[in-house]
Amino acid sequence: MPDLSTAASAAPRSAEVRELADAATAADGVAPFNEDTLLSLGERRLTAINDSGRLIAAALTRDLDDGTVEGELVVHPEHRRRGLGGELSDAVTGEAAPVFWAHGNLAGAVALASSRGLDAVRTLLKLGRPLTAADAETVSAPDGYSISPFAPDDADDFLALNAIVFRSHPEQGALDAPGLQARQSTDWFNADDFLLLRDADGTLLGYNWLKREGDEVEIYVVGIAPQAAGRGLGRALMQAGLERMHSTGAKRTSLYVEGDNDAALSLYRSLGYEQLSIDVQYRRNRS
Repeated sequence: MPDLSTAASAAPRSAEVRELADAATAADGVAPFNEDTLLSLGERRLTAINDSGRLIAAALTRDLDDGTVEGELVVHPEHRRRGLGGELSDAVTGEAAPVFWAHGNLAGAVALASSRGLDAVRTLLKLGRPLTAADAETVSAPDGYSISPFAPDDADDFLALNAIVFRSHPEQGALDAPGLQARQSTDWFNADDFLLLRDADGTLLGYNWLKREGDEVEIYVVGIAPQAAGRGLGRALMQAGLERMHSTGAKRTSLYVEGDNDAALSLYRSLGYEQLSIDVQYRRNRS
């Protein structure tokens, strides 16, 4: 019979968690946990359902600053439709006001959210398009600005600007030096794919960080300093990123954007990006 257990850290079972996530990704076409979660398993609580010692369902959770419990959960494809998702959800809810990410917003996640009285409160869209010959056109920085690859000495400037640009974003805005170092240690990191835009005085005003995996390059994060908005710098950085992607032989490009970020969506769509998928965050109010 399956049994439920809770651990203060997911790190000791990280290999099992990744194996479970891989099985779900293969079946669903979308990963059940985001990158930050898998890079920070030591900071996630694991609520597990085991069958004869094998991990067949897992919820990874953390406490946010406002007391909310944020989580992602997955059930192995071979063990679905047995109520295990609901059991996990109930186990991690407690007295808190939980939020759960449903990556891909699959039918099972929608049904689970409905059964537990959770409402959709946030959407994250994945957009993408093929790279074309037009993306090979050389892009020059606007007059008075320069675009160059990331160097180790740029870390502090980037983190400071990123915190400002994403001050209202609970995930990206929390990126700190250890988080940056963790990403720099991944197989995909390439400093030449991390483009920084500075003005004539050397002040960092924007960045476009690319993540290459196989033939696809993700716009990992792009940001412009608030005081520099409206100067066309975001478009220049995006076009420089597309040129960089094309030069490395990539075939496709993708990015994630908040569903209510109308300005960013307008820019991305003007550059040919179209919606590929959607992630939804569900919440149950304390009341």
